[in-house]
Amino acid sequence: MLHVVTPSTVTNRAVMRIRKVPRQLIGHGMGLLPHGSFGRAIFWRMATEISFLRYCAALTPFPVAMLLFPEAALPIGQFPAFMFLVVYLVESRVLSVDNADRRHRLMPEEEAERGADIARVRGREILTRIAARRGMRAGDLHLVIEQSSLARIPPITIVSLQTATPEPQILEMDEEERQLIRDTLFDTEFTEQRMHITSLALGRFLHDVTLDARSVSAHARLEALATA
Repeated sequence: MLHVVTPSTVTNRAVMRIRKVPRQLIGHGMGLLPHGSFGRAIFWRMATEISFLRYCAALTPFPVAMLLFPEAALPIGQFPAFMFLVVYLVESRVLSVDNADRRHRLMPEEEAERGADIARVRGREILTRIAARRGMRAGDLHLVIEQSSLARIPPITIVSLQTATPEPQILEMDEEERQLIRDTLFDTEFTEQRMHITSLALGRFLHDVTLDARSVSAHARLEALATA
């Protein structure tokens, strides 16, 4: 589930204020949702990023058991330590890959690094085309690709365009630039799921791809003019 984040595609523009680049955004949760997303798949997927809601879901069997077996309600309620243990096991063993051995079992490190390299190459291609299309001659652009650290649930990928000049900010992108990201970053060979496994295997969930606008070739600029 790919969500390209810009000031105009989120419900809470306050989360777009940043003080450094690259800035991780996925922790802002529901504020990153696109307009009109209530009830859609992305709404429920972003809800799983809220730890409190996950804790409540993990503890759901306890009140259900109390309703089904009223005579056991008091004993069940007197074991909060067991409830905390259930939450811990769900968070650390089910929804995360918490040690190097488990990460290596997901994917060999060399293959995981190749996946990160693919994302980096495609990110630079996207940035080159955006910089050429905008006629940028100086300054750095950052394509910040973030993935959730939660395992065993459908991945979500948050992509934003950031710059540190003249001040740290998240840049607006028009529909053509957002579609460029959707069309270029993932395909049938390098899927979002594969990148998520790469991120889990590396324990690296923020991928910062940087481009100096001065490095954009004349050919790329001409091509951007021709397709404008």
